[in-house]
Amino acid sequence: MVTSIRNGMPMLDTDGKPVHAHGAGFLEDNGYYYMFGEVREGDKRVACYRSKDLMNWEFRNVVLRITSEKKPHYMRTDLELTYQGKGVNIERPKVLYCEKTKQYVMWMHYENGVDYNAARCAIATCDTVDGDYVYRGSFNPVGNDARDCTLYKDEDGTAYFFASGRDNADMMVYRLSDDYMSVDEQVKALWPGQYREAPAVFKKNGKYYMLSSMCTGWNPNQGGSASAFEIEGRWSSISDFGDAVTFNSQPTYVLPFGEHFIYIADRWDPVDYDNSGYIFLPVTIEDGVCHIEWADEIAFDVKTKTYSVFSIESEDYRIMANGFTGYLASDGFDVFARPLSYKNENLIWNFWKKNGGYNIVHRATGKALSSDGTMREISDKPSMLWRFEKVEDRVRIINVESGKVFGVHGRRVVLGNQDDKFGYVRIVKKY
Repeated sequence: MVTSIRNGMPMLDTDGKPVHAHGAGFLEDNGYYYMFGEVREGDKRVACYRSKDLMNWEFRNVVLRITSEKKPHYMRTDLELTYQGKGVNIERPKVLYCEKTKQYVMWMHYENGVDYNAARCAIATCDTVDGDYVYRGSFNPVGNDARDCTLYKDEDGTAYFFASGRDNADMMVYRLSDDYMSVDEQVKALWPGQYREAPAVFKKNGKYYMLSSMCTGWNPNQGGSASAFEIEGRWSSISDFGDAVTFNSQPTYVLPFGEHFIYIADRWDPVDYDNSGYIFLPVTIEDGVCHIEWADEIAFDVKTKTYSVFSIESEDYRIMANGFTGYLASDGFDVFARPLSYKNENLIWNFWKKNGGYNIVHRATGKALSSDGTMREISDKPSMLWRFEKVEDRVRIINVESGKVFGVHGRRVVLGNQDDKFGYVRIVKKY
């Protein structure tokens, strides 16, 4: 039995198989936490798992497939789950229980599987939480496109659907009908032109909060939080949430846990989708702004609704350049930038303290960065030593001997002056 979650790592279910529930939504029902998430394997599209302790997840069912039963709810909803002979993509499924109809209602983001031009929401329903859902079709809410999305159900039973619209430029808010099967009204267009996605909404002490990310595909970026006293009222501006890459994660849900709230996120692997991991971290709120701190592991006690966090000693780091897309790598001689991949050990570096500076050591080859931009044997020569200077949220890596600043331009390493615009990187712990 698993006694904690190792953050950022792919999870295994109780049968020892990888958990595929990306972009997940959560629902507490009859003593279990249910997790619904996307899966892309054969005709499988949404998988359901359940857990009593948030750490041991039992696979229950593939609740939505390409071959699922299809039944329209309204005229002109599109019932197709294939496009040009391929299965469509279903992303970020979220489920609510509707007391009026006694049904579980799933809303999700629909794409055609070939490109991202469909930009629709879709609905499915079921009489049981983990049964076979009936697909009710996809559509554009109020004529808008809809991509990354979430659901929120207020205490009075009113449900809302949040979705990135206008080609991701605006965050749209829709109040749903009382059966949760359609849009009653579009009530807000939040932060026009600010390009937010991956919304996750929760409520604490009468105030609503939304976490979201910027739009950089599967590459991580600086998350943000905002708040409002009414969902249909005025929302605050967005404040930074987490570090510059939100600990290499993107929000998918915030789960109430007693008096606490748990940030649940995906760690997308841009190179290997199936290697994408999961993040569970506590959310704290100060002066109306949400915060998270990194924890290597987290354990939950569902009886007391408390949690414990743990740290694992590590000297491994990644060096990020080129915005959010380039990470420093080496073949043991040359140094270059490569796309982020959590499986690529060539992206891992250590810093060994020496007299007057640090060796920047490539873990895979054991070689260290030299002042000429190549890799050499580790030594305490000044040409092999570097110092780090923090500038706002970035770092300049400066050679002790030459004073030249290390940087990356495109895929090339450059050594420039201290005012060189390419000489700024981010050093990210290997979470």
